[in-house]
Amino acid sequence: MFPGGSAGVALMILRVCAGGLLLMCAFTRGQFDSPGWPVIGMGSILLLMGVGALTPIACAVGVFVEAFYILHSHGTDMLQAIFALLVTVALALLGPGAFSVDAKLFGRRLIIPGKD
Repeated sequence: MFPGGSAGVALMILRVCAGGLLLMCAFTRGQFDSPGWPVIGMGSILLLMGVGALTPIACAVGVFVEAFYILHSHGTDMLQAIFALLVTVALALLGPGAFSVDAKLFGRRLIIPGKD
């Protein structure tokens, strides 16, 4: 189910924050100096995460990028990357919310396990 109301707005804010943190992790150390496939890939992930399309997949790829950054960073940026990783994991677990492309595609329904 995709929560609406204030919870949906909060999830929309969480999507924007997760995208911004992913952007900070990817570009603060100058890893992508010139435009190319990595920039196109990162832009695609940020777009999917921002509009809430294929959110679990976009978050999973974002978690891999942030984990790579954590493994290859040294110093104070590591704490920021850990928090970015946790925000992205939380977004993947919570879902995109009612104000997303996923909610429009799949509808706001509650799945209750049946007694088959």
